[in-house]
Amino acid sequence: LFGSGACSLRACNLRKATMTVPKHTNATEKEALRKELDALKGPWHSPIDLGHGVNTGDALAQRRFARRIKLMQIPGNLTGKRVLDIGAYDGFFSFEFERRGAEVLSVDIWTDAMWEKFQFAIEKRKSQIKHKRIDVHDLTPDEVGTFDVVFCAGVLYHLRHPLLALEAIRSVTGGLLILETWTLMPFIHERFPMIGFFPGDEEAIASGHAHKRHAHKIFCAAATISWIQAALRSAGFDKVE
Repeated sequence: LFGSGACSLRACNLRKATMTVPKHTNATEKEALRKELDALKGPWHSPIDLGHGVNTGDALAQRRFARRIKLMQIPGNLTGKRVLDIGAYDGFFSFEFERRGAEVLSVDIWTDAMWEKFQFAIEKRKSQIKHKRIDVHDLTPDEVGTFDVVFCAGVLYHLRHPLLALEAIRSVTGGLLILETWTLMPFIHERFPMIGFFPGDEEAIASGHAHKRHAHKIFCAAATISWIQAALRSAGFDKVE
């Protein structure tokens, strides 16, 4: 018997916020921003504060993401730090890192719809976030540099080659990796480094093996926490918590 749940892990190599969004507004500005937001097609994944009292998520989503931030133990002050956000999607965590003072590079293989939303949020927040379209397996120091903090949430279970992805992530991690992913929770073998079949999203969706939590949230595989810890060590991380 097994189920699935989310876990966050921190891995390390042994080698004051400046971002603000408009808070003061009037009804006309808020209404105009809301109309622009409503004109974008499709759902938002994250509750992003666009300023003027407008958020892309409801109160429940805002509480859920606030809880995720707390559980991940993201450093409160990232001033002077370089942060890489892998699988940035609509940018929620990228904006949070920027708010905490970091220089942020967001990477993803955005769909056109999600890219439009991400760019919309960047514009409305007057963000200085940098971004690059790149597959996680192609990350190298030559392509993106190295980072004090690397953040990877909701990516691993979409991949066909998760261990190769972790090795690529290790190559650009100069300090701390914060990894969040779905995990197996077996009845008996939770201490065994066990991994389910990872076909990758494309094959999983085509074959009908992808698991849907919601209409727009898909994951194709999971592993036990023991496997993830072992994989991180195999990829070259010295300390895994």
